[in-house]
Amino acid sequence: MGVSIEELRYMQNRNIMELKREELVDVDDIVIDSKKSMESRILSFMEQAGNPYAQKVGEYILQTGFVEETDETIDDRIILLAKRKTQLRI
Repeated sequence: MGVSIEELRYMQNRNIMELKREELVDVDDIVIDSKKSMESRILSFMEQAGNPYAQKVGEYILQTGFVEETDETIDDRIILLAKRKTQLRI
């Protein structure tokens, strides 16, 4: 997949209100083989996702960003988000 840095920046900076669900890939359709190398997993995700910063999840649009140099996983961040949104104390 030949995506330029400018295209990635454009996708990263898109306002979520400008995104159209019908143009996004459903997150359930993205399959990553965790046994492959990091580079292969990244390339696979990029090829499948189209826009690596936005996918559809059911009737919602999920817009994401990436943080370098962290030990947190996406699961950690989703749990944190759920706690904040529901004000649960787990």
